[in-house]
Amino acid sequence: MTPGRRALHFPDLDEIMPDVDRLLDGHTTVGHWSLAQICRHLATVMRLVVDLPASTPHDASRWVGEEQKRQFFESGVVPEGIPTSPRLLPGEALNEREEAEGLRQAIAHYRASPEPVVPHVLFGSLTRSEWDQFHCIHAAHHLSFVVPKAPPR
Repeated sequence: MTPGRRALHFPDLDEIMPDVDRLLDGHTTVGHWSLAQICRHLATVMRLVVDLPASTPHDASRWVGEEQKRQFFESGVVPEGIPTSPRLLPGEALNEREEAEGLRQAIAHYRASPEPVVPHVLFGSLTRSEWDQFHCIHAAHHLSFVVPKAPPR
């Protein structure tokens, strides 16, 4: 684990933005991405899973087995260093507050959608509850690399 990372867990989607808002008050990063880049990445993923059509091609040969899927959801941990798709990589010069607002809007958009229709690239078909849990785990993973300077409110 990267030194200096926070232990972070979001029990539900409502917990993500209060943490981001606290980070906007001052933070340091211990990873490779800025807070703005992390917000952009998380927002992009949330929007894609509800905006891509069900007919979007997928490669089921990349899906892990049920046991690995179960372990992921039970552990709530994303291993460090897993490469992401190039289309999910955030840009360089991003504004923190704008990207945080983009994440806030993406969470609202995701929540307002009927449900995700595309399968996960590694886990295959997920229920709405599993997608919610995935987004919480995914956000906790990335935001754990951002350490607040100010004490919690």
